[in-house]
Amino acid sequence: MDPREELMALRRIAELEAKAAGQAAPSEMPAPKREASTMDIITSAPYKALAGAADVFLTAPENIANLAKMGYGTAMTAVGRPDLAPEVTAPRQPVASFLQSYGLTKDSGPFIKQPQGETTPFQRGLDVAIQGATGGLLGGASAIRAAAPTLMGQTRAAGTMAAVGGGAGAAGQAVTEVTGEPLFGAATSMAVPGLAIGAARAQQANLQAQQQRNAVRDLTIRQAQAEGYLTTPGSVTPNVQNVLLERLAGKTRTQQQASVQNQQVTDRLARRAAGIGENEPLTRANMQQIRRDEYQRGYEPLNRIGAVPTDPQFNTALDDVLAAYTGPGQSFPGAIPQPVQNLVNSYRVGQFNSADAIGATRTLREQARANIRAGGDNASVGLAQRAISNALEDQIERQLTQAGNPNTQAMLDQFRASRQRMAVSHAVEDSIVEGGGSVNARTLANDLQTRGRYFSGDLDLISRFANIARPVMTPPGTMGTPGAQTMMNTVSMGLGGFGGNALGGPYGAGMGAIAGALAPQMVSGAARSYLMSPFAQNRAIPTYNRPGVNALAGSNEAVLRSLMGLPTFTNQPNQNAMIGPQ
Repeated sequence: MDPREELMALRRIAELEAKAAGQAAPSEMPAPKREASTMDIITSAPYKALAGAADVFLTAPENIANLAKMGYGTAMTAVGRPDLAPEVTAPRQPVASFLQSYGLTKDSGPFIKQPQGETTPFQRGLDVAIQGATGGLLGGASAIRAAAPTLMGQTRAAGTMAAVGGGAGAAGQAVTEVTGEPLFGAATSMAVPGLAIGAARAQQANLQAQQQRNAVRDLTIRQAQAEGYLTTPGSVTPNVQNVLLERLAGKTRTQQQASVQNQQVTDRLARRAAGIGENEPLTRANMQQIRRDEYQRGYEPLNRIGAVPTDPQFNTALDDVLAAYTGPGQSFPGAIPQPVQNLVNSYRVGQFNSADAIGATRTLREQARANIRAGGDNASVGLAQRAISNALEDQIERQLTQAGNPNTQAMLDQFRASRQRMAVSHAVEDSIVEGGGSVNARTLANDLQTRGRYFSGDLDLISRFANIARPVMTPPGTMGTPGAQTMMNTVSMGLGGFGGNALGGPYGAGMGAIAGALAPQMVSGAARSYLMSPFAQNRAIPTYNRPGVNALAGSNEAVLRSLMGLPTFTNQPNQNAMIGPQ
């Protein structure tokens, strides 16, 4: 028999046996359904969302009616009367039909491709998630534009809106797949935007409150960074990223290296404040010479003014010295140290000679510096002496101002300039590291924080920044050589040696240990370079204005709910039951 005839005979026998058994013949068995193309679903979903968004608003009454029917049908089914569930028909899709009429929704169309074959739950979830993401972008378009002025910020805002939309679609479709009820899936998809918007608004309010609380600190850091100061980002914003990077870099070593650079900035600002050249040494002798020069220029000419009457402001300044001890209501006069009381009373006069006052201010300031350094009860006297010296100089200024002639005005301008420069020279001299030729910023910070000594200009910036960033404002000579180990050194060296020994014996162990020792140095060096870079320094202060949060907080919740919820039970290919009871 011909082989082909034999094969046909065998097939015929199989068909007869199958028919006798009541089964479909092999030739009559349906071909297995093939799986739909995931790529078709991915490329079609955004366009389906665009068409669906238009159809949603064009067929709003039908959609509302269907939602009501679905809710009623679900309730009737739950109480055991599915026969009372109304029939729900899919809403019209005029825009999608228009595209189809022009061949744009066929397999060969350039936009929406109807997947041929059976869709899997994953594909249906992916389809709805992409449609939800597209809906998030459509519904949040105006909020995205308003969220940030830059393209980068708007890109971040768009990413957030797409993520929320995609998450809403995926969650809704997952609920539909599990429960078999598109209504539950739609409710889930529509709930997500509301929850996300509520969380975004709460976060936005919290960020604004943080910004207000941190305004003074952030301003100090920004001003300091503009002059070249470095801070450790983790000490300002201790988030996971900053803390981990500092641990990789070696926290102590990072602070030490920042202190070395910050010292150069401090000395530069101190020279600029004192009005000396960039390369002139910072020494006590230089500061004393400044005062001698300024005394001759601005103070000695005042010796010729003569009698200076005191006014109520002068007496108020003296009262303020005593009020620091007695309290606002002067309830504790016995709390005033007797030396302070005697000192203040000795300057309560109706007038004084300008030459005597100029000499007194010079003496008072020198005594004040010595007494404040001594501490204890002497510090109280020193602070009083400094306050009285200021009161005398203020009274002389007011006298010159009231004179109102060109000669006294020029004298007043020079006196003010000399007075300020002399005060700066005193502050710089008090903070000089003797023998080091540099300024200890922490001394200025202590003067500001504990001694009530206020500065202006560059010294004010040094003292404020040093007061809030003390770990990176340590004089280099007091901290040793930078180079503390990072958290990786010992572990990586041991692992390198163990691995090298396993691969190459003792020689390999040595090479592995060397590699293990070098690797963390490279990693920590890279981490330190990043932490000290302008990019990382700019990010040290928390980001209060977050485009993604702003976009969500400013979105229209009703629009987002519609655009993210409806794709859960519409526009899903090859899904037998789209809406309503079966």
